[in-house]
Order: sequence, then structure tokens, then C-alpha cells
Amino acid sequence: MKVKSWIGGMALVLLVATAPMGCKSETEKKAENVQDAYKDVVDAREEGDPDVAKKQAELDTARQEYRDLAKDTLR
Repeated sequence: MKVKSWIGGMALVLLVATAPMGCKSETEKKAENVQDAYKDVVDAREEGDPDVAKKQAELDTARQEYRDLAKDTLR
């Protein structure tokens, strides 16, 4: 009986720990895309990558998508 209780408790802990990770909102996802794109631009500049303009355009697109989504969610 103790084993079943222990397994049930561990399953509950696992469920509670992983549930918030799967429930990200669209704005949080877009914000993470902006952060990732920004890091890509910074890394490209530091490395002297010739595709900095392309990465900057991707960052601008990600920022605009975030702004549009944030504006829509406020309505």
C-alpha cells in the first residue's frame, strides 16, 4: 500500500511540475521568439557574419508579430 501511495504522489508531483510548461500563451511564445532572434543578431554581429541583415529582418518580423498579437489580446 505504501508503494502505491508513493508512486501516486510522485506522479502528482510530476504532473504539477510539467503542467505549466505546456500551457504557455501565444504572447509568451512570441516573446521567446523575439528573444531568440535578438540573440541570433547579437551573435552574428560578434562573429562578423555576413547575414546580419537577414537576421535583423527576422528580428524585426518577430517583434512586429509580437506587437500585433499583444495588441489583439488587449482588445
